[in-house]
Amino acid sequence: MSNILVVVGSARVGRVAEKVLEYIKADIKDRDDVTITVADLAVLNLPFYNNEQPAMSPTHVQTDENVATWSKLVSETDGVVFITPEYNHNLSAIQKNALDWLFTEWNDKPTTAIAYGWTGGSLAVAALREVLTNVKADIKQDMAQLGFMKDLNPDGSILDEESVTAQITAAIDGVLVSDAVPATAK
Repeated sequence: MSNILVVVGSARVGRVAEKVLEYIKADIKDRDDVTITVADLAVLNLPFYNNEQPAMSPTHVQTDENVATWSKLVSETDGVVFITPEYNHNLSAIQKNALDWLFTEWNDKPTTAIAYGWTGGSLAVAALREVLTNVKADIKQDMAQLGFMKDLNPDGSILDEESVTAQITAAIDGVLVSDAVPATAK
C-alpha cells in the first residue's frame, strides 16, 4: 500500500487549490493500494521559520508542535504531491516556509507538483525544483502545469479535461513508480 501526501500550498480564500485537490482525489480513488493524506498548510499553521539552526544542521532541535506534526506527515508518507500555486512568479510563502522547516524528511522522498497559474505555474515549479534539489528530494520529472485559460478557468473549473487528467495522472504515476524504499520500511 502506498500513501501519498498531498500538500495544499495556498491559504487564499476561494483558492483554486481546493478544486485541484478534488481532481487529484478523483485520480487516486481509482487506484488500487494507494491512499491519500492531505496536509493543508493553511490549517497546519506553521510558524515562520525562526529556528536558530538551519534544518540541515546536526544541532537543529525541533520544539514546535505544529512543525513536529508536519515532520511526521512527511516522514511517514511514500511520496509527496505539492499543489503549487504561482504567486508573483514563485512559490507561495506558506509553501516555501513549510519546506524550510524540514531537511532529512525530504532526503530521497519521491516528490512532484501539480502547479497552476497564468503561466501554468512554470516559474513556481522551477523554484520548487530548486528548493527540493537542495533538500535532496527525489524529484520526479512529470510535474503538471495547469494554465489558466488553457487547462483551467481562473476559478479552477476545468477547460480541458483531457489535458488536466493526463497531467495529474502522469504526476502521480511518477511518484508511485519509484525505487525509493517505502517510508514504512525505513
